Amino acid sequence: MELKAVIKPFKNIWQVAGAMILMNLVFIHLFWPSSNNDLRSFLVSNLWGTCIWITQAVGNSAVFQLLDSKLPWKKGLLKRAIANIIGIGLYSTVAYLVVQFIMYALFFPNVPFVDVWINSIYSTKITLAISFSISFLLTFIGFGKSMISMEIEKEKLQTEMIRYKYDSLKNQINPHFLFNSFNVLSELVYEDQKLADKFIHQLSDLYRYVLDARDIELISLLEELQFIESFTFLLKTRFENRVTFEIEVNTLEKEAVIPMSIQLLIENCIKHNQATTNSPLVVSVFKRDNMVVVKNNFQPKSSIKESHQIGIKNLQEQFAFFTSEQLKIEKTDTYFEVSIPILNIDK
Repeated sequence: MELKAVIKPFKNIWQVAGAMILMNLVFIHLFWPSSNNDLRSFLVSNLWGTCIWITQAVGNSAVFQLLDSKLPWKKGLLKRAIANIIGIGLYSTVAYLVVQFIMYALFFPNVPFVDVWINSIYSTKITLAISFSISFLLTFIGFGKSMISMEIEKEKLQTEMIRYKYDSLKNQINPHFLFNSFNVLSELVYEDQKLADKFIHQLSDLYRYVLDARDIELISLLEELQFIESFTFLLKTRFENRVTFEIEVNTLEKEAVIPMSIQLLIENCIKHNQATTNSPLVVSVFKRDNMVVVKNNFQPKSSIKESHQIGIKNLQEQFAFFTSEQLKIEKTDTYFEVSIPILNIDK
């Protein structure tokens, strides 16, 4: 939690203090006019009341800000509402009693402690009524702002998802990819017609999947892996023994991922790493802790500038629409791996 989230209510302390003094003057004038009988009573009652108003208003606002950082509305509306009531109620009671004891000690030191305690506890109900009113108001406002924020975030994620799908489609059908595929195919036609026929079918399956995935938010993990089979076949045919794929993923019926998410990670492995006969690139795909892991031996290309991981960031934004689980990235001198959460779909 950032410190500024707690001190935010204190930024305009003088404005708050001025407003509380005015409110206190009106409050005392209406409900305790006898306190205006002499100057000392007037000053003491106004100082006393102003301290109560300020500690309640500023303190309750600080509690609300603290809850915002620790327990945002999107984590549970009921939990947050209950936390508001408990947190603000508890703070209001303690703050009020502290002010009472300090003021009695300063201005009425001869009053017995028992009487101070009884009077303070008895009058606490007024403060609690005020604090619960403040709590209800802040809860209502916070809930409304949270709902608006969640709708805006939802729209943003939907927009990002559309853009991601468009980028994925564009990347798969760009001329560079087609050029490499057709180059490989032209060689196979003369060298191995049977393999060329299989290459054409796999290429066809790959683009059929890409086109179908445009209108799908989630795809079963099994279908994604079938797509990966076609994709890796094209890559193995192109790179031959320079690239090795080790895919060992046992899938369940309702397990799902974002379409082409695993493909993006494999593509990144090819894009950013060297692959030679003497030092082949090894790409592994497996499951770990309800996540799909794509791992490769780390041998970066010297011609590639430092990656800003834009593709992975975009992928994280897509998964954020469905889960709070984060993508996990681990990098060492020998390997690089990215883990994506496995989602659930109902058939």
